[in-house]
Amino acid sequence: MTWTSGGCPPWQRLRPSNETTMQTQIKQLNDVEYELDVSVTPEDLSEEVEKALRQQRSRTTMRGFRPGKVPLSLVRKMYGQAIGEAVAAERVQKIYEEEVLGSGEYDVLGRPQMTRFAYGADGSVQATVRFGVRPAFELKDLKDVTVSRLVYEVTEEDIDKEIERLREKEGDLVPVDEPAGEDDVVIADVQEVDAASGMPIIGKKDENQEFYLDDEELRSEIREALLGKRAGDTVTVTLRHDEEHEGHAPGHTHTFMLTVREVKRRELPELDEAFVKSVTNDRLDSLDALRAEIREHLEKAWARRSRELMEEDMVERIVEAHPVPVPESVVETFLDGFIEELKGYFKGEIPQGFDVQGYRASRRDDAVKQARWMFIRDRLIEEEGLEVTDEDRRKHFEEMAEGADFSAEDLQGYYRANRYLMDQLNQRLQNEKVFEALARRFTIVDKDLEAYQAEREARQAEAAAREAARVGAELAEADAVAATKEDTPEDAAPEDAA
Repeated sequence: MTWTSGGCPPWQRLRPSNETTMQTQIKQLNDVEYELDVSVTPEDLSEEVEKALRQQRSRTTMRGFRPGKVPLSLVRKMYGQAIGEAVAAERVQKIYEEEVLGSGEYDVLGRPQMTRFAYGADGSVQATVRFGVRPAFELKDLKDVTVSRLVYEVTEEDIDKEIERLREKEGDLVPVDEPAGEDDVVIADVQEVDAASGMPIIGKKDENQEFYLDDEELRSEIREALLGKRAGDTVTVTLRHDEEHEGHAPGHTHTFMLTVREVKRRELPELDEAFVKSVTNDRLDSLDALRAEIREHLEKAWARRSRELMEEDMVERIVEAHPVPVPESVVETFLDGFIEELKGYFKGEIPQGFDVQGYRASRRDDAVKQARWMFIRDRLIEEEGLEVTDEDRRKHFEEMAEGADFSAEDLQGYYRANRYLMDQLNQRLQNEKVFEALARRFTIVDKDLEAYQAEREARQAEAAAREAARVGAELAEADAVAATKEDTPEDAAPEDAA
């Protein structure tokens, strides 16, 4: 068990320990938080402390004494405090395991926190362990709550756009002796210059940089400067940076001189049999077959996106409807997970100077929401008996094997031999059952793309307004507290302050 520090509060139930000289007391702080108070006398620990001291003596070496023969009084003087605290901590942990984990009364979640640990000079111990439990709640009837499902009809225009994307991907970039157009690529040398003098800054030159003028991510200042330019032309661009970097404050600017080396244009392939064979690795040989396959892929992609959006909405709605209390230990566990994800993003090590505590504070609401969804999901699984069966797995393997060069039995054997893959499959199949059950609890309304986007934008605006109101209220409360402190003299008596 890892003990960490924290805070505490009341409500209680006294429970005598197995040993008459020890006292334990379990206090309920709220619906999901408890504290275990432990009081241990020196007599309770003396035997264990003496045993630990003798073991330490056998390992202790000191000049003038043979190994293991240092007087116990000296060992006690050197290590007594540390050994006593270690023994006491182990005893508190054992009591926690017996009184809490072993009682069968508490569905403990997360890590317990040692919020108080006092080892007295006489060898007595006063300790408090705080722990969280799974909340008890019932799922509400949400049939009067509507959740929108996006229904999108793939059009011929969608298919045309996808074919054009394939043509651009297959096309070659060829140099042209013409001004750069909106779909062209400009090859240019980029030299940063001093904004005041226009002189080049040494060491700030990049050659043969490619600028795709139809790239939506390209800065508009660069696109506008390069449009209509041809090889040999030079343009100057000033870019504003709203973020801090390289010691510059937000809002600073950099000026660059771009010298065009070359303009290239995509030469698109003809829409013929050769093109179709090329983009399908000889699977198809006609444009009609290609269009049919593209339609199928787009319909599947839109169906998948529609399902994902509906699942997100259902989770959001059911979490809003169930403000389940979350133990602090569970919140901390989720925050720890966010930090581990962050480490992965930074390749295993968080950068020096990164505000970890500030990041944890900024993600706290996310941690609470995810914890609530975890509790709701578990309750839904329990209430509806959403367990994954052998039949579920068999159907899945048969679907995967359909049209493939392996059998469902081969696939099942492969998964059984790989515990990780089987666990992933079980999780996926259970998620499908969870969201099917969740959909039955709402009223699902189909909407086209335009109506769906309008509703989503309205909801986002409402959420932003609520968040702004919440932040405003918090700031107003903080200002009120600060004003009260300023108006209250530091040396005022309590009745004067009142």
